Amino acid sequence: MFKILFNTILGLVLIFIWSRFVDLSQIFATLSKVNVIYLVPVALFMLLSPIMRAIRLKIFLAEIAKVKLLDLIFLNGAAQLLNFFIPIRAGEFVKGIYLNTHYKLPLGKSVVWIFIDRFVDFLTVLLLAAVLFFVAPTSLSINFIMIITIILIAVVALTWLAVYQANVTQKLFRFLRYLLIVKSIKIYFDRFSIFILDSFAILNRHPKDLVLMLAITVVAYAADAAIWYFTFISLGANQSYLKMYLGQLLSALTYLIPAAPGYIGSAEASGLLILSGIFGIAPNLASAMTVLFHINSAIFVLIFGLISIYSLKIEVGTLLKRVLKREE
Repeated sequence: MFKILFNTILGLVLIFIWSRFVDLSQIFATLSKVNVIYLVPVALFMLLSPIMRAIRLKIFLAEIAKVKLLDLIFLNGAAQLLNFFIPIRAGEFVKGIYLNTHYKLPLGKSVVWIFIDRFVDFLTVLLLAAVLFFVAPTSLSINFIMIITIILIAVVALTWLAVYQANVTQKLFRFLRYLLIVKSIKIYFDRFSIFILDSFAILNRHPKDLVLMLAITVVAYAADAAIWYFTFISLGANQSYLKMYLGQLLSALTYLIPAAPGYIGSAEASGLLILSGIFGIAPNLASAMTVLFHINSAIFVLIFGLISIYSLKIEVGTLLKRVLKREE
C-alpha cells in the first residue's frame, strides 16, 4: 500500500510538471479532430502485442510444461489489467501464481521464470535501441548511445555467464560471499545464488529457440510501434515508423521507473520526454498523441483484461492477497 500511495503522489507531481510544458487547450483542440477510422488498426495492434508475447512465453516454457496458448494470451490480458491499475508488477506475480495453481509449476520458479521472460524484452530493447540510435535521428548525444551499448554488452555477458558458464558464475558468487560479514546473510546469499542460477538454466536452450523468441519480441515491438504510428495518423500527423519503433523501445525502459495507478502522469511525462525531447515533435502534438494513446490503452486493457479474468476464472481477490504478501 505504501508503494501504491508513493507512486500515486509521484504520478500527480508528474501531471503537474507535464501541464507546465504544454497548452491544454491546444491538446483538446487536436484531440477533437481525431479520425476514429485509424483507431481500428490501433486496437488490432494492441491485441497483437500480447498475443505475440504469449507465443514467446509458450516457447519459453515449452521444456518445462505444455501450457495452452489461449491460457497464456488471457493470462497476459489479466496481467496487463493488474499492472495498469496496480503498478507494483502485480500482473507478473499473478502469472507465476496461476502457473503454479493450474499447471503445478513450482511457485518460486514460476514467478522468476515470468520475470526472466520479461527480461528477454529488456535484452531486445537494449539490442534494438543500440542499433536504431545509429539510424533514427534523435537529439541524444553519442555519449548516451555509447552508454546504452555498454549496458547491452554487460547484460549480455552476465546473462551468458549465468546460463552457459554456471560453474564460473558459482565461483564468482563464492567470491562475493566472502565479502559478506554476517553468517545468516551468507546463508541466504547462498540459497539465493543457487536459486537464481537454477532458474536462469531455462535459457540454456537450442539457438533456434532463442532466435525465435528474439524474433517474436521484435515483431511484438513492431506492433507496439504501429500503435503509436496509427495514433499519430488519426490526429492527422504522420510520423516516421522508425522513430515510433525507437520511441516504443525507449518507452519500455521507462516502465522500470515507479508509476502511478493507471500510469497517470507517468505516461504523459515519458511521452513528452521521448517524442518531444528526443525526436523534436511539437510538445502539444506529442502530448495529444500520448493522451489519446493513454485513453485507448485504458479502454483496451479494461475490456481485454476483464474478458481474460472471466475466461481464466481467476479469483482476483485471492490472488492479490498472495501477491501483496510476497511484496511485503
